Amino acid sequence: MRLTVLSGAAEPQALKRLQMLGHRVQTEATGKVKALDGASSDLVYLVPFEESKKPEWAEIRVRLARSSRFYLVYGSELSTANIVAAARDGANDVIDQRDEDSRWDQAISSCASSQSLWWQLYGAAEKPDDNSLVGRSAVMQSLRESVQRIGPTRASVLVMGESGTGKERVSEAIHKAWGKGPFIAMNCAAIPGDLLESELFGVEKGAFTGANQSKQGLVEEAAGGTLFLDEIGELDLQLQPKLLRFLETHRARRVGSTKEYQCNVRIVAATNRDLRIESDNDRFRLDLYYRLSEIILNTAPLRHRVEDIPDLARVFLDGAAIRFGKNFETIEPELAFKFQQHDWPGNVRELKQVVERLAIHYDGPVMRASWWEIPPPTLKPKGSGSQPPFAVEVVKQTVAPFPSATPASPVTPTPFRPPPSVMPAQPAAASLQSRHGMPLNKRERQQLARELLNQSDGDLTWTAAQLGIHPTTLYRWRKAGKV
Repeated sequence: MRLTVLSGAAEPQALKRLQMLGHRVQTEATGKVKALDGASSDLVYLVPFEESKKPEWAEIRVRLARSSRFYLVYGSELSTANIVAAARDGANDVIDQRDEDSRWDQAISSCASSQSLWWQLYGAAEKPDDNSLVGRSAVMQSLRESVQRIGPTRASVLVMGESGTGKERVSEAIHKAWGKGPFIAMNCAAIPGDLLESELFGVEKGAFTGANQSKQGLVEEAAGGTLFLDEIGELDLQLQPKLLRFLETHRARRVGSTKEYQCNVRIVAATNRDLRIESDNDRFRLDLYYRLSEIILNTAPLRHRVEDIPDLARVFLDGAAIRFGKNFETIEPELAFKFQQHDWPGNVRELKQVVERLAIHYDGPVMRASWWEIPPPTLKPKGSGSQPPFAVEVVKQTVAPFPSATPASPVTPTPFRPPPSVMPAQPAAASLQSRHGMPLNKRERQQLARELLNQSDGDLTWTAAQLGIHPTTLYRWRKAGKV
């Protein structure tokens, strides 16, 4: 068996023992482990207990897990608390210098066998990150195949699906398959109508009050690459003819300019609305719909691809472990099964939020089923993809109560973003109050906006709905540096 001891300093006694047992041993500094996924399955990593307590070990541990690498921890005169801590951090086994040779051989062989079996079942390639199109279901396989087919073309693509189904991820995958130029995204619902044209096509100095300098539009920034127009169904009717002309001619004019410029850019748009129905109701131009939808891709809701939920949850867990510096390695099978029983009205976005919330409040290495309760079933929102306003009030908690160290100091879970279909019908602003029971002033709203933007990964539309304000107001706050 080939062994690599991850250690900042050589440990002659342990190395000699391993060699006497017939193993090929090499040492490597903990912080220099890089291409773990390229090694063969017969290589086992051993980590001195003292190394596993250093701050830099957390990142290495996550890298080992992402590369499907098992490891052993060994030490001298380890206490029961030491052994439990190492095992909880994700070690496959813990061995002591005082143990018999047979115990060392058994631990190493068991670790190697477990790792080999894992590689046979799941492969040794590094797990995908949360920007990949994750899933083994037929619908995801078909979607990935479609992305690879249409990616190399210049065709305009319209990505349709419910909120939270990963439409932007699909758009990024299309751009990646194309492999040209930058990827620039614009949320059509988050930019004020009077600023949309200048954001999209650019503005000349002095074109209007506040235009103190000339500025490129997003189509110019995306030149040679992809411009992603999110929530295209919210695009102002007055701007739709100008976007249509740009799609047809690849020519545009900055606000305040008399000169046109040419710009070759690929347009990928996304919406949770049925644009044909919007067209019937005179809210969206039918000719623009046809120009945008040379290719249509549909993202399936999570309830239609439940077999993908365990893989998605593990990917989100890996990301949460890195982001929050936690020691999670895997998800209990019972929890994955419970996840599959939920209908996930908020789709992939809601699943990611639940996994991250559990990772914040609990410790690993295994995420347990007892920590989460399936929320009661809820009615789907009616309408053509539109969703009711969010409210700041938190619905019934779906994380199980925390075990408290002392009865006098319970831990209160932080509020989380509830799924859209369980929101009260009242406007969000109605429940916004300070701790003194008074309505929040503008400064307090801006502070809350910062917190909500952090929680939602910068989702302007959702944050604005939480605050009971129009997305354009939030956009202006952000442009002014207030949030």
